[in-house]
Amino acid sequence: MFDSGLGGLSVWRAVSALRPELSISYIADQALAPYGGRDHDQIVDRSLRIGRHLQASGAELLVVACNTATAVAVNHLRADLAIPVVGVEPAVKPAAVASKTRKVGLLATKVTLESARLKALIERHAADVEVILQPGVGLVEQIEAGELESDMTRMLVATAITPFLNAGVDQIVLGCTHYPFLSPLIQHLAGPQVELLDPATAVARRVSSLTEHIQNTSGIASYQFMSTAPSPRSTQAMHRMLGFSFAVTPLQL
Repeated sequence: MFDSGLGGLSVWRAVSALRPELSISYIADQALAPYGGRDHDQIVDRSLRIGRHLQASGAELLVVACNTATAVAVNHLRADLAIPVVGVEPAVKPAAVASKTRKVGLLATKVTLESARLKALIERHAADVEVILQPGVGLVEQIEAGELESDMTRMLVATAITPFLNAGVDQIVLGCTHYPFLSPLIQHLAGPQVELLDPATAVARRVSSLTEHIQNTSGIASYQFMSTAPSPRSTQAMHRMLGFSFAVTPLQL
């Protein structure tokens, strides 16, 4: 499992909750974070490097726990690797189905919002609703720094979701795996009439169905956390996000 940084831990959390016996290796590619500010070739190259590394290390399945990497690189990974690859798609379809106002907000990185993959997803599943697209400027950086409740984070969230609230949306799709860590703040500012949609649960179900054949006879999972640019601050943020302490191993790609 990998992400440009810490956001994919929201997917890690959902997968480990559903299948606690699965052993998971997680790579935070913090040396290149955030992917949302990189060009497509960089994202594809980095995703392939990470996918090949995890496959060579014995992974039986790869989770691209990053919306931007999914939008840009998931097809390349599926063509290159010999193991199943699960990506993360914004929950556009359930949002469109659930919306009573017929207005849905989608919060994501600039690269995700501009991707052909997202455009096709909206055309396929949300053609009959208005989808308001909004970049979460600065949010990934705040989460990477562990600033989940600071005044700056609050200001950035308010700026990001104000167009949604002005438009009258009743569904906000969290289109970046980092954003669920801001769910309490987003929900507080958006109000109880707005529902937040996080695709991590759907990813966990997909992973579970693809790993039914994997047997852990000991019943005890092993977890490995790696980072391409670890720091004490980011490690503390990871501990806070998951609620327990662990070592983060430096990784060179």
